[in-house]
Amino acid sequence: MKSLIRAAAGSFAARSGALSAFERAARGALAVLCYHRVLPEAERARYHTPDLVVTPETLRAHCRILAERYTVAPLGTALAAWQRGEVSDRPLVAITFDDGYRDNMRYATPILRAHGLRATFYVIAGLVDTDEQPWYDIVGAAFGSAAQEDSATGPADAAAALEKAKRLAPAERAAWVAALRSEPASRVRDDDLIMTSGQIRSLADEGHEIGSHSMTHPLLTQCADDALMAEMAALRERLSAIAGRAVTGLCYPNGDHDSRVRRAAPAAGYAYAAALDPGLNDRRTADVFALRRWFIAQGRLADSRGAPSDALLRMELSGLSRRLFGRA
Repeated sequence: MKSLIRAAAGSFAARSGALSAFERAARGALAVLCYHRVLPEAERARYHTPDLVVTPETLRAHCRILAERYTVAPLGTALAAWQRGEVSDRPLVAITFDDGYRDNMRYATPILRAHGLRATFYVIAGLVDTDEQPWYDIVGAAFGSAAQEDSATGPADAAAALEKAKRLAPAERAAWVAALRSEPASRVRDDDLIMTSGQIRSLADEGHEIGSHSMTHPLLTQCADDALMAEMAALRERLSAIAGRAVTGLCYPNGDHDSRVRRAAPAAGYAYAAALDPGLNDRRTADVFALRRWFIAQGRLADSRGAPSDALLRMELSGLSRRLFGRA
């Protein structure tokens, strides 16, 4: 029912002119899209958190409308132009991908290239050139979508297990993940790993921005001061060396940040940091160390047939969806 209501609202907003009016009003703002993984539908359906995945077909549809109607640039480039007060006839948008999975290289970059778009890729630096998965994928794979523990004593599925893991102290989470890692598991596919140094350099050479996404993807608000700086500072130097140009952007893992984490970001040498709070970035109120981003969930931006909806994506970017549906 919700999808039908959204689809109907999108169609009406486009036909009535309300959507165009919101887009004109948002021309001075900076909109940032947050993607994660890009996989074919069958693989998307098997992933422990499908909302973190869009299909190549969905990304292609999004890139088409972005190329047609928006001024698109990597976040660092878009932010610099925005801070200089440059105004385009079209709304300003940055495309970002979190984590740095190799599936981004296989599926996302050819689509971006075909539409003449450049994006920002935030990479978990400690997993570059390794065959290790991020801790949340180890947890997700261990619990899958079927019950693994008694619901009275432990998580019953991947979503519950991931929430449990996030609540644990860093040392407790590391120990639990290590125990899960020791269990027999299915073979890890290449697309499920973080990019190699060569892939990162290739992205940078093509004009994409490489950004930091911590060394190990902890929840930074849980880190002690020394661990916090280790997660932020060392990887910036490492990724800069790999990319062959300075890395100046940071993306907070899981979007978690507080005043201490925000203060640590410029101290570690970053010029900006991206969070996961939804909304447009307004020049009068924006915090460059907590930039807002629209988390892109494929299903929420689909029409009544399940196909990508141009109108719903435009409503998201303009802030009209949030006005109508109150998405937090």
